[in-house]
Amino acid sequence: MRNWILKSLIHAPCFVINECMHQTFYIDADEEISSVIDRLNKSVSADNYFVVPKRAIFLQSIVNLKLLKREAEKTGKRLIIVTQDEIGASMAERCGLSVKPSVEGLDVAENEPTPYVEESVYEMSPEEIDEFEDKKNRLSGIGSKDFYDAAVSSSKKNIKASANVKSQTRIPVKSSSDMKNVRSNKVAERQAQESAYEPKKSTKSFYGNKIDPYKEKTLEKMYSVGNKPLEKESTHAVSEVSGLAKKIFMAFAGLCFLIFAGVAVYLFLPSANIMISPNVLEDKIDMVIYGNTEVSQVEEKTMPVRIIDKEEKISLAYNVAENGSGAGKKARGNVALYNEYSNSPQTLIATTRIESEGKIFRLTKNVVVPGTTTVSGETKPGVIEAEVVADQPGEDFNIAPTSFKIPGFKDGPKYEKFYAKSTENFEGGTSEGAGESGSVTQRDIDNAKQKTEVALKEKIMKTVSDELKEGEIVLTPAEKITITKVGADAKIGDVTGTFNYNATASIRAIVFSENDVKSIIEQLMKEKNLKDSNWNISKVEYGTSVADFDKNTLELKIHGEIAVIPIIDIEKIKGELLGKKDDELGSVLKNYASIKSVNVEFQPTIVSRIPQYSQ
Repeated sequence: MRNWILKSLIHAPCFVINECMHQTFYIDADEEISSVIDRLNKSVSADNYFVVPKRAIFLQSIVNLKLLKREAEKTGKRLIIVTQDEIGASMAERCGLSVKPSVEGLDVAENEPTPYVEESVYEMSPEEIDEFEDKKNRLSGIGSKDFYDAAVSSSKKNIKASANVKSQTRIPVKSSSDMKNVRSNKVAERQAQESAYEPKKSTKSFYGNKIDPYKEKTLEKMYSVGNKPLEKESTHAVSEVSGLAKKIFMAFAGLCFLIFAGVAVYLFLPSANIMISPNVLEDKIDMVIYGNTEVSQVEEKTMPVRIIDKEEKISLAYNVAENGSGAGKKARGNVALYNEYSNSPQTLIATTRIESEGKIFRLTKNVVVPGTTTVSGETKPGVIEAEVVADQPGEDFNIAPTSFKIPGFKDGPKYEKFYAKSTENFEGGTSEGAGESGSVTQRDIDNAKQKTEVALKEKIMKTVSDELKEGEIVLTPAEKITITKVGADAKIGDVTGTFNYNATASIRAIVFSENDVKSIIEQLMKEKNLKDSNWNISKVEYGTSVADFDKNTLELKIHGEIAVIPIIDIEKIKGELLGKKDDELGSVLKNYASIKSVNVEFQPTIVSRIPQYSQ
């Protein structure tokens, strides 16, 4: 039997009226506030419904909602939020926005006039009927509180369309004049409802028994979880009811991780650095070792030695004047002699003394000091310049400009009236032995010999040091230096500024290897048979040594210090210390006499127990 269903075609004028009254927008969960505001601005309707799913991004921010309300007020449009999100709805209401729980009754207002419908009968195939019924069942109740529960339960049933169903609906049609009145009335009603508007329930859809295609597509995208086949129904149910279980599982997993991490930290992360100081013993050895050129290797307390024979020459130059052979010189200078005694001239003979601060100088020749003169009623003393020389040689007479008295006039009236003044420094005075040149003295020869021999010994010792092999030692008592030739190229009394002193010397030294000395000490330590100990030579000192250069032998006293270190089984002690507390270490270490002390550094410092396991 064929099924029939009415297909309604709505005239254009009625469609415009419905669109101008309100417009519905379906918002995606991840849609930004900028996109929502853009939709509002592009709307041509005064009333705008925004269907928002739970946990939508823009619905979670009070700032976004305030921005949306401000934009609605600015454009003069009314905005209604349709959502099941209780938190988002509460925030929207606090911002002054209207909120509805579902989209039921939004297609046509309760008092809206019946649109003009051109009646027509359309025959549908069984496949189209199945599709129509499927869509109707899937999209019915969208936005209601029991939508998800109904979707889950309905998916368990087999959806089949009855082939015997025949649906024919006839809708009364009004005249075109009535439709014009409807438009004008609806405009007036919309203006009156702007301040206080309550959407009225509608029992009919604009598309009749069909769903708005745009809304159908959007809602199927938003609520696609309810349209899955039966084999996927468990996934939808779990997504709704597993929130708490997921939180419990995550909390349990986190708790297990913390417990595991705590155990790992307690057992493995703490560390302890154990520093064991062994009980080191000091052993001393004093013995005599013999050296002989005829021995090629160490034998008991005898070691091989080697002879070094070298000869060196040296020649040094000496300055006679620098060594005190010249005579001192007397300082010289010029003075001005003054006569304030009378207008008669005064003659002063050569060698006449003048004095300043205890230093005596003498005139080098006779001078006549003029008498006083009167110029414009003013008496001026007579003055003459003369050369003087110090009474004695020496640098002390090199004096700065000063005034002088004449000691020969002392205790007489002329003492205060005759005087002298210098305007320049006196120069040329030298002490004895600082002359420019002089004759060579015995003192010069002795000084030259002493300095030359010292320099020669230093040179010859450096030569021996350069001859030593690695590890060889030469002691001072085992060296014999002989001065074979000395002499100066000038004689006592020769007048000269410099002379050379020449010297030649030879050295004979007995040298030995320090490794041979240590080998003898090691042989002695091995004879002591020290068990469970290691030892090493920490110091070797050499005492008195006697060298026989005729027999090429050496007798040497030595003093040695040996550190005896006990052998400690580190792994054994470490195994006994694992897991022990700091105050329990003593009970373990008291069994080891070879250990002097133990220091344990714990990381972190709050830990006081050595870890159970070794790293």
